[in-house]
Amino acid sequence: MNLDLKRRAFVVLREILDQPLESQTEWLEQRCGYEPELHAEVLKLLATQHGAPILDRPALALAATLTPSDDDSLDELPVDTAIGAWRVQRTLGRGGMGAVFLVERSGTDFVQHGALKLIRRGMDSSDILQRFRRERQILARLQHANIARLLDGGLSANGQPYLVMEYVEGQPLMAWAEQTQADLTQRLDLLRKLCDAIAYAHRQLIVHRDIKPGNVLVDASGEPKLLDFGVAKVLEDTEQDEQTTAASRFLTRAYAAPEQIRGEAISTATDIHALGVLLFELLSGARFHGNTHATAGRPVLRLMQARLQVGANGPESITPKSLRGDLGIIVARACDDEPARRYATVEAFADDIRRWQGNHPIEARADSSSYRLSRFVRRHAIASFAGVLALSAIIAGGSIALWQAHRAESEAALALASQRFLTSVFDASAPDRAAGARITARDLLDQGAARAQTELADQPRLQASMLQTLGILYRQLGQFEHAATLLTQARALAASSGQSDAAERARGALELAIVQRETGKYDEAQTLLDESQKLSRDDAQKSAVYAERALLDEKQGKLKQALEDTRIAATLDAARGAQGAADSARDQHLQALMLSRLGDYNGASAAFIDAIARATAALGPEHSSVAQMHNDYATQLMTQMRSKEAEVEVRLALDARQKRLGENHPAIAETLQLLGGTLRQQGRLDEAETALNHALEIQRQALGAQHPDTANTLNSLGLLAMSQQHFVIAEARLGESFAIFRTNHLETTPPAITISNNWGVVLMRLGRYDQAEPLMRNALDKHRAQVGDEHPLVMSDLNALSQLARRRGNTLEAVEHARKAMAIAEAKLGKSRDVESIRNTLASALLANGQTQAAQETYQQALDALHALNADNDPRYAQALFGLAKTNLALGKTDQAQLLAQQVLQLRCEHFASDNGGLAATQALLARIAYAQGNRIDAQAAHSEAQVLLAAWQEPDPEVAQEIKAALR
Repeated sequence: MNLDLKRRAFVVLREILDQPLESQTEWLEQRCGYEPELHAEVLKLLATQHGAPILDRPALALAATLTPSDDDSLDELPVDTAIGAWRVQRTLGRGGMGAVFLVERSGTDFVQHGALKLIRRGMDSSDILQRFRRERQILARLQHANIARLLDGGLSANGQPYLVMEYVEGQPLMAWAEQTQADLTQRLDLLRKLCDAIAYAHRQLIVHRDIKPGNVLVDASGEPKLLDFGVAKVLEDTEQDEQTTAASRFLTRAYAAPEQIRGEAISTATDIHALGVLLFELLSGARFHGNTHATAGRPVLRLMQARLQVGANGPESITPKSLRGDLGIIVARACDDEPARRYATVEAFADDIRRWQGNHPIEARADSSSYRLSRFVRRHAIASFAGVLALSAIIAGGSIALWQAHRAESEAALALASQRFLTSVFDASAPDRAAGARITARDLLDQGAARAQTELADQPRLQASMLQTLGILYRQLGQFEHAATLLTQARALAASSGQSDAAERARGALELAIVQRETGKYDEAQTLLDESQKLSRDDAQKSAVYAERALLDEKQGKLKQALEDTRIAATLDAARGAQGAADSARDQHLQALMLSRLGDYNGASAAFIDAIARATAALGPEHSSVAQMHNDYATQLMTQMRSKEAEVEVRLALDARQKRLGENHPAIAETLQLLGGTLRQQGRLDEAETALNHALEIQRQALGAQHPDTANTLNSLGLLAMSQQHFVIAEARLGESFAIFRTNHLETTPPAITISNNWGVVLMRLGRYDQAEPLMRNALDKHRAQVGDEHPLVMSDLNALSQLARRRGNTLEAVEHARKAMAIAEAKLGKSRDVESIRNTLASALLANGQTQAAQETYQQALDALHALNADNDPRYAQALFGLAKTNLALGKTDQAQLLAQQVLQLRCEHFASDNGGLAATQALLARIAYAQGNRIDAQAAHSEAQVLLAAWQEPDPEVAQEIKAALR
C-alpha cells in the first residue's frame, strides 16, 4: 500500500479513537466502508499487540507501519511500461489485490484502451493465483452490455499475473447518483439493468458475490457497467477451498449477505441481497449496514424513515413520502436474512420493481382484493374518479354481476356434462359389460372419440371440449394422426359455436402446434403458435407457447432464437413463484438442450442436472418429463463421446418410459435409437443393431415410413453398417434417410445436414468422390452458419473432408482440415475412442504429406489414449498400430515395423477375422517389410496371402485396394 493511504488511515485512526469503544466498528463502516483498502488499513492499525493499544507501541514500530515496503514499490509502473501488447498510460487506483492501470494497445487501424489489473507482490500465493485464473475464466464467459468485458490476460515479464478489462469512462454508482441528482425512475431503471446483468451471469452459473457501489460504474449516458467478478463463484465448482476463509478474505462486509459473513454456502440469493442493499442506498441516500431503519419496523415505512434520517444529505429529487409503501417491501424481501425467503431469482426481483413502476400489485406482498383495487385505482386514477361519480357504474356493476353469475352457471353445467360423458365411457368398459375382455387406454380413447362424434353432436361446446381432451390424450400416446384430426375438429366446433373463450382457443392452437411439430409440419406449427400467443392471457399460457416455440426453433436449426425463447419462458415462470415450479424445471431443461446444441457443454451439463433435480422433486423420478430430460442429457453425453455415462442416462429414460408408455410408443423408439448409438460408440455392435432395428420397427408402425424420426434411426443404422464395414448397406440406409428429409422439405435442418455428411463419407469410402464432396462441403458450410466454427458437428465435417482430400492427393489440405478437427475435439470433447479416430485421420494426413516423424508421434498418442480407454481390441487401435508400423518402415526402422505389423495381424485375426481388406493390407505391409529386410521367402508368403484376401474382399475400399496392389507390385 502507498504512503498516502497509510497517512489517511492514521487520520481516521485519530478520529475513531474519540468514539466509544462499543460503537467504533459501526463508525468505521460508516466512515470508510466505500474504500475497502482504507478500511483494511485502519483495522490493522487498531489491532493490538500483546494486549497493548497501538498508540502505546514504541515509536519506531509505529513509524514502520507508515513506510512503504520494497514489494509495494515494485508495483509502481512508469508511463509507457509494456505489459504484453499493452502500454501503461497512468494509474487508475489500487485495491486489495494490486494496482489498476489505464493501458493502451495499438494496431494498424486501431487504438484500444483497457483497465489492466496487476496482482501485487506478496499476494501471489497459490490460492490467490488460482483465484486470479478463475476470474479470467469467468470473465471470458460473460458477454453482456452491462458487464465490463475481458480483453486480454496473462503473465508480465517478471511473472506477475494480469488481466485487461474494458475501460469504462464513468463514475462510481453513488457518485453518479449524487452528482446527476437522478430521479426515482432513473435509479430504478438503472438497478433493473444491473439485475439483468446479474441474471445473465446466473444463467451462466456464476455468482458475483461482491456487488457494491464501487464495483458499478455509470457512463455519461447513464448505462451501468458491473466490474470485478474476482470473487465470483461458479456454481458447478464445489472445490473445498471455496468454503474456506481464503475466499472470505475479499468480502466487503458492508455489502456482504449474512450467509457470507457466517461462512455458509453461497448461492444466487447472495447477489439478490447485495442488489437489495444497493436499491436501499440508491433510494434513501442512507447506508444499509448497521442502520436500524433498514431492518427494523414495518417494511412499508423503512425506506421513508431512512430517507428522513439523512435529511438534506439525501437525494434531492426523491421525497420521503414517495418511498412509503411497496418499495420498502421489495427491499425487505430482497434483503431478508434467510436466503430461502428472498426472491427466488434476480428476474423476479426486477419484475417486482417493474410492477411497482407500472402501479401493478407486487409479488412480494400478500394478495387481497383491497390491495389489488388500490393498485388499479393508482393505474387508472382519472377513470376511477370518473367511475365513482357516474351513476351508470352502479347499473353496469349489476349487469356484470348478472353476466358473471350466468357464466358461472354455464361453466358448472359444462363441467357436469363433461363428467357425465366421461363416466359413461368408463361405465361402458366395466368388467360386466366388457365380458371380461381387457380394456386398454387406447380402447377407452377410441370408444370416447366414437361416442363424442355421435352422442354430443347437438352440444357443440361440450363436443369441442371433449374432442380437444381426447386429442391431447392421443398425442400423449403418440397417436399423432388421430390427435391432429380431433384437435382440428375441436377448433372448428369452438369457432362455429362462438362460445369458447380466448384461453380455450389458445390451448387448442398450442396443442395442435405440438402435434404438427411432432409430425414434421413446421410451417403449420409456426402459424398455430402465432395464433396461440395472440390469444394467451396469463403467464402460464404465454410461457408454454414460448417453450413450444423453442422446440420448434430447435428442429429448424434456429438455435440462438430457441435459447432466447426459452429464457423468456423462464422469466415468466420464475415470476409465478411456487405455481411455476414444474414449468421452471421444463424451462431449465430446454435451456440445457439449446446450450448443448450450441456446443456449450459445461453450461448445458449443469443446466441438465439442475433441471432433472427440479423436475424429480416436482413430478417424481418416473414422470415422462423427467425421462425426456435423461434422454436429452444422454444425447449430449454421446456427442461428447462419453458413451458409458450416456448409457446410464439412456437406460433411466428407457425404464421410466416403458413403465409409463408401454412398449410401442414413439418415445420408446427415440430412446432405443439413442441406446443404439451409445452401444455403437462402445463397440457393442450386435447389441446396437438389436436396439436400432426395434426402434425402426416402432417408428414405421407408429409414425410412418416418411417421418423425420424414422429417418434419424435409418441414419443410426447407416453409421452402424459403416462400423461393421458394410458400406453398400450403409449407403442405402443413409440415402433413404436423407430422402425422407428432402420429401418433407427439411433438408436444411441440422439432422438432415449431419446425415448428408455421413452419406458423403460412405460415398467416399465407395470411391464416388465427385458425389461425396458436394455433400461434405455443404454440410460444413451449413453447420458453421448454424452452430459456429468450434462445434463437434463442424469437427465431424472437417474430419471427413480431410480424408477426402488425402484420397485425392491434396495432402496439405488434408493436414489443415485434420488439425482443425483435432483442435475442436480436444477443446470440446472428453477422452474417447472417436476422438482418437480423428487423431488417426490427422496422422494419416501427416504421413501422406511426408511429415513422417510427426505422423509417428501422432499415431503413438492415439495408441496410448486408446490403451488408457481399454480399447486395445477396437478397430481404431488396429488402425493406429498399422499406421505406426508404416511410419517405422518409412523411417527405415524395419525391425520395429515388422513387430508392429505382426501385432496388427494377430489383433485382426483374433477380433476382425471377417475384415478381408484389413487383413490384406496387413499382409501387404508385411511383404513390403520383408522385401526391405531382404527376406524374399517371407515376403513371397505374405504377398500370396494378401492376393488371396484381396480377391475375397467383397466391398473393397479403392484407396486401400490401390495401396495393397502397389505394395504387391
